[in-house]
Amino acid sequence: MVSIGNRAEQRRQWTPASAIADASEHHQAGRLDKAEALYRKVLQRDPGNVDALHLLGLAALNRGNPNQAIQLIGRALAAAPGFAPAYVNLGNAQRAANRLADACASYHRAIALQPDSASAHSNLGLVLYQQGDLAAALASGERALELSPDQPDVLTNLATTLRALGRMESASAMALRATRLRPEMASLHANLGNLLIDLRRFDEATASYRRALELSPRFASARYGLGNSLRLSGDLEGAVRNYRAAAALNAGHAPLWNVLGRTLRSLGRFDEAIPAFRRALAIDPDFADAYRNLAICQQLTADDSEIARVATLADDPDRPAEERAMAGFALGRVLDDADRFEEAFVVMDKANTAYREARASVGERFDTEALHREVDATIARFTPAFFASVAGWGDPTELPVFIVGMPRSGTSLVEQIAASHSHVFGAGERRDIGTLAAILGDDNAKWERGVVSRLADAHRARLQGLAPDATRVIDKLPDNLFTLGIIATLFPFARVIFCERDPRDIGLSCFFQKFSPGQLMFSYDLGDCGRRYRETARLVAHWHRVLKLRFLDMRYEDLVADLEGQSRRLIAFLGLEWEAACVDFHRTERIVETASGWQVRQPLYTRSVGRWRRYEHHLGPMLTALREPGAGNGGH
Repeated sequence: MVSIGNRAEQRRQWTPASAIADASEHHQAGRLDKAEALYRKVLQRDPGNVDALHLLGLAALNRGNPNQAIQLIGRALAAAPGFAPAYVNLGNAQRAANRLADACASYHRAIALQPDSASAHSNLGLVLYQQGDLAAALASGERALELSPDQPDVLTNLATTLRALGRMESASAMALRATRLRPEMASLHANLGNLLIDLRRFDEATASYRRALELSPRFASARYGLGNSLRLSGDLEGAVRNYRAAAALNAGHAPLWNVLGRTLRSLGRFDEAIPAFRRALAIDPDFADAYRNLAICQQLTADDSEIARVATLADDPDRPAEERAMAGFALGRVLDDADRFEEAFVVMDKANTAYREARASVGERFDTEALHREVDATIARFTPAFFASVAGWGDPTELPVFIVGMPRSGTSLVEQIAASHSHVFGAGERRDIGTLAAILGDDNAKWERGVVSRLADAHRARLQGLAPDATRVIDKLPDNLFTLGIIATLFPFARVIFCERDPRDIGLSCFFQKFSPGQLMFSYDLGDCGRRYRETARLVAHWHRVLKLRFLDMRYEDLVADLEGQSRRLIAFLGLEWEAACVDFHRTERIVETASGWQVRQPLYTRSVGRWRRYEHHLGPMLTALREPGAGNGGH
C-alpha cells in the first residue's frame, strides 16, 4: 500500500526544470538563500544549465556582487550566445561594476538579438546617460517607452534622462506614472520625491518620501531624501534628525555626511558640522565638496598635508569637471586666506572655467542679452502711472522687510545685524515672491484688485506664522530686486534695504564663490560679473526714481568702518528702538543658509574691503564690463 506522502512525491518528481521553477518563486519573493540553494543543486547535477547559471548570476547581482554576476552570466552566454535576456542582465551587472562600455556592448547585443526588448533599450539609455550622451540616452529611453509604456523601470530610467536635460515637468510626470502603476514600490515614491525637489515642490516631495518610508521603514535613501526636502523647505532641525536616521541605516554614504555638515553649519553648530565633513572624507578621501566645506569653515590651511590631495583632485583630468571645480574652489579659498593671491587666482580661474563648461553642457549659461531685455521690460512695465493705478490694492502691513542687491554685497550681514534685534525675524532667502509673481502673470492689465489683495493677505499670514511675535520679518533674497514692482503693489508699506558695495569687490567675491547648481551663472566669468552688476545698477536706479516704498541704502564699506553707527541707522529705519545685541550680531543663534553663513557668525573684519586690489591685474574683463555705459560709478 502506497502512502499519501509517497503519492505526492511521485506527482512532484524532482527535475532541473521543476527546481528552477521553485527557485524562481523564492527569488521573486526575495528569499535569495532558498533560491540560490536550488540553483546550485541544479548545477551540481547539470553544471552547464543555462537557466541556473543565469539566475544564480542575477541573484548575485541582487546581493550586490556584480563581478560574481558577470562571471556566472558570462558562463550562461558561452553556452547559449543567443539568449537576449541574459545579455540585458549581464549589462546590468557590468553597469553596477562601473564597466559602462562593456554594459553598452551587452545591451546592443541584446537589442540585435531581440529588437523589441524594452528593458535593453531602457537600460542602454541609462548607461548612455551615465556616459554623458544625453541625446542618445533620450532616444533609447523613448524607444523603450514606445515598446513598453507601462513598465515602471522604463518610466524611471527615462525620467532620469529627462531630469538631466532639465525637463523636470516631463520627468516628474513619468515618475508619477510609475508610482501609480506600482504603488507598493517604495523606490518609485522616493524617485518621485527627488524630482519634486528639483521642481521646488517640497511639500509634495516630503509626502512622497514619507510614503516610501511607510512602505519600507529602513529605506535609507528615502530617509535621506526626506532630510533634503525638509532642509529645502526650511525645517533644518527636522532635516538633521532625518539625516542622522539615514546615517544609522547607511553610515558609509559620504554625501549624506557632507549635507548633514552643511545643515549643521547653517544652524551655527560648527562643532558638529566639522566632524560631519571629516566623516565624509574618511569614507571618500577624494570627496572634493567636503574639502570645500572645511575650507569655508577655515579648517584647512595652505600648510596642511590635505592640501596636496586637494590640489591633485583639482588637476586630475580623469575626474568629472564639476569635481575638479569643487576641489579648485576649496584650494583657491585656502590660498587666498594665506595671502598667496597669484596662486589663488590661477586656481580659481581654472575652477570657474571647469564649472562653467560643465553647466553649459547641460544647457545652463548666463545670457547677458536676455537679462538686458528683462530689465528693459521691467522698467517699461512698472511706471508711476502703473503704481497710481494699483494704489490701495495691497495689504497695509509694515511686517515685511526686503533686503535686495547683488549677491555678495553684504545682504547676509545686514540681515544678521537686524535679526539680532528682539523684534526682528530673519527668514533668509525666501522664494515666495517669485511664486506670487508667477500667479499674477506678466500682463499688468490682467491683474485684479481682489486677487492682489488675497495674495498679499495670505503672504502676510505666512510671514506671521514664521514668527508670531515679530514686528518685522526679513526676506533677504537679493534677486527680489527684480520683483520690487510686485512687492510695492502687494505691500505698499513694506521697507526695502538696498545693499551696496564696490562692484569690483562684488564681482571678485562672486567669482571666488561656488553657488548652488542653476543659480547665479554669471558668477563663473569675470566679464559676466561686470555685466550683471551693470544691469542690476540700471534697475536700482529705476526703482529709486519710481518706487514710493520706504527704502534705505546700506553700503558695505560704511558698515565695516562704523558698525554701531550704521547699525543704529538700520534699526531706526525699521522703526525700532536700539538694542546693543545688534553690534554683537555674530553671537546671534539663527539659521543662515547662504554662502556667508560662516562669516556672519564671526566678528566683523575689514579684510574684504578693497580686496579687488590684490587681484587687479587679473580683473580686466570685469573692469571693462563695468566701464560700459549704464554701469554707474559704483565707487569708481
